[in-house]
Amino acid sequence: MVVLLALVAALANAVASICQRLGVEDAPVTPGVSVSLVRHMIRRPIWLGGFAIMGLGFAAQAVALHLGSLDVVQPLLVSELVMLVVILWLWYSTPLRPRDLAASVATAVGLGGFLAVAAPHGGGAAPSDPRWAVVAGAVLLSATVMAVAGSRGASWWRALARGAAASLGFALVAALTKSLTDRVLHGWAPLFTSWQLYALCVVGLASFLVMQSAFQVGPFTASQSSLILLNPLASLLIGWTLFNERLHSGAGRTVVEVLFVALMVLGAVGLSSSPLVASVHDDSPDRHRLRGRGRLARSPHSTLYD
Repeated sequence: MVVLLALVAALANAVASICQRLGVEDAPVTPGVSVSLVRHMIRRPIWLGGFAIMGLGFAAQAVALHLGSLDVVQPLLVSELVMLVVILWLWYSTPLRPRDLAASVATAVGLGGFLAVAAPHGGGAAPSDPRWAVVAGAVLLSATVMAVAGSRGASWWRALARGAAASLGFALVAALTKSLTDRVLHGWAPLFTSWQLYALCVVGLASFLVMQSAFQVGPFTASQSSLILLNPLASLLIGWTLFNERLHSGAGRTVVEVLFVALMVLGAVGLSSSPLVASVHDDSPDRHRLRGRGRLARSPHSTLYD
């Protein structure tokens, strides 16, 4: 059930990222997250649809985190990139190259092999507030540094850095969500008196807005790579530090785990550099926009983006 829910969340995130990208790709480019960007987003039906789908994905992820651990759920979200490539291939009729298929297989095998060998376990600890403060402070500081770094430079760098900042924020959001779902078992009153709920709202909103900015400013390949790949690595560290989640270790097992992770990363990077993803948007946006290329969008009666 945990695996199924995590995969549902990954699929929802893949669909949502395309919808939200469609909603912001023609927005005015600004140095950071601005009021004009927010105003532009909420006026686009396609963006609002993506937001609703993202909410459904978050609900599936929350249940998965309650039933399982960060070390299992968050790495499974890497499958979002494989799903994204398949959706873009089917919907936008871009040829799927043999190397794209190979990258998809590498990502899936690397992810499945890592989870099988590492066999994450534990995670029953309830972290203290001081431990939360140290972990949250480290994550937020790192995210802030990346967000500031993404305020200037080439478009690919701005997308990469802002995507990394959002990814770190979402890793913290996942940890906060897991903590909150555990509190619900004791009734709703502890939920609304918990500081984690309000931290989740603030960090989640900030990460969401930074993600929208990453979609807007540069190549999809850059923002998606950092968004999807950094999150599970950060979540592994957070799960180990906060919840005492552990991976099976041993010299030989660790070597195999590292090899599977390397295979997964290589496959994911290969997918993110595929024309299916990379050509979505670059420094020549008129040639690489999604708008007008989808099967539904090509209908003369479509008002999806208005």
